[in-house]
Amino acid sequence: MSPFFSPTRKKFIFFDMNNTILDRRQCFDSAFLDVMNDYTARWEPDESQFSAQDALQSYKMEWSRHRKAPIRSPISPDELRHICLRKALQTLPVNVNPMFTRAFFEQVEEQEDNFVALFPGVEDTLEALSQNYQLAIISNGNRRRLQNNLEKMKLTPWIDHNRLFSSEKDGPRKPHPAIFESALRSMSAVPSQCVMVGNSWRNDVVGAASSGMDAIWIHPGNIKKISERRIGKQKVIIIRSFKQLVYTF
Repeated sequence: MSPFFSPTRKKFIFFDMNNTILDRRQCFDSAFLDVMNDYTARWEPDESQFSAQDALQSYKMEWSRHRKAPIRSPISPDELRHICLRKALQTLPVNVNPMFTRAFFEQVEEQEDNFVALFPGVEDTLEALSQNYQLAIISNGNRRRLQNNLEKMKLTPWIDHNRLFSSEKDGPRKPHPAIFESALRSMSAVPSQCVMVGNSWRNDVVGAASSGMDAIWIHPGNIKKISERRIGKQKVIIIRSFKQLVYTF
């Protein structure tokens, strides 16, 4: 299979971080269970037969139900988290008010970094790509956490802090073109030289295309191993996993 991109035309590869390089879904699940177990350990054994795993599954089902609704309610992510947590813990001896929800998820966020993990093949893929391209991050995540994750997962040989662009530091969030344009200026790059890699069609693919960049969408549910689409003039390659990137460059 011939590559879709080559070093003669592309010089920079930008990556999303969470759920592209880092398996944040698994981090969240493990952290949620850890915090939930800490809460339930304070109760008497006969107060509830509801396990932390039950609470997690109930929370995720409620979240999925709201996110997949034909017409989404105009509520914020924080409000949605509260609704889903209240539903998940409705049989437990706890008052799930907004203050409780905020404290609960602050603890979850603190614990997530203890469970942070890379998707399979990330290190070998970054090493291979770094031979011909400059690698960088464009993320909506918290900059401090992103820096800590880069160091903890030993990714700095390929992506240093100067090539980490976050919405917190660099203004609007993806898919707004401004965050992509800020990264391009900092890297002294033009859109035609760049490819954006991410797991979100809206944030990563559409956002990058609106800035004139080609993109790669990591979509595990894609029917074909590798396929190609277009958004206007921009090329979009769809793959199933991070390690398939070596076949696109």
